Amino acid sequence: MQPQNYILKLLLSLGLGYMRWTQLTPMLLIWGFGLLMLLALTFVNHQEQTFSALEYFLEWTTQLPVVGEHITPLLSDESTATNMTTSDFKSLVLSAWAVLSLAFMLAGFILSSLLGPFQPWTLKRKILIAGAGVVLLLAGMAANYYAAPQNFNGEASAWMLNFSLISLLVFVVSAYCLSVAHFLAYLNEALMAGELNRPDDSVAIQ
Repeated sequence: MQPQNYILKLLLSLGLGYMRWTQLTPMLLIWGFGLLMLLALTFVNHQEQTFSALEYFLEWTTQLPVVGEHITPLLSDESTATNMTTSDFKSLVLSAWAVLSLAFMLAGFILSSLLGPFQPWTLKRKILIAGAGVVLLLAGMAANYYAAPQNFNGEASAWMLNFSLISLLVFVVSAYCLSVAHFLAYLNEALMAGELNRPDDSVAIQ
């Protein structure tokens, strides 16, 4: 029975690890969105280079498994005749979420095997680092605006409000994802330590 219990705990641990990455993936994606916006503002006077980079990125996404099958028809010449329904869009989002979460989990396994297990950080430290990153993101977007305000249409206050709301969204999503992922990591650690399988130990000791 002991090997069966270990295999069951290992499968549950893998499931919790995958669930953890499904929570971290939205945070990584929204940070990618924020950084892409920062790059777009940085290269606002280099449209040709920006379009080339976007073309390369879109071409790369078409090569991804599962996700590329949904994106390719949208980028083809017949995209005008392609009607994406709500169910198709949900399927695309869920497929991308599942594939990216699995890819990030496997990448984490590879890095752990190469560099050794990572020392876990406290939740407070993770959120503080995310907050510091958000401040830098906001400062970068504001700096891009004031470096070339003539390239932006509208009042400075309106742009600062937009930048602030984007940064706030990034922080809120990051704090939520980090909190849920931290809890799942704690459950995983407790499971593999056997703490969840011995609820009566304290009673026996007393």
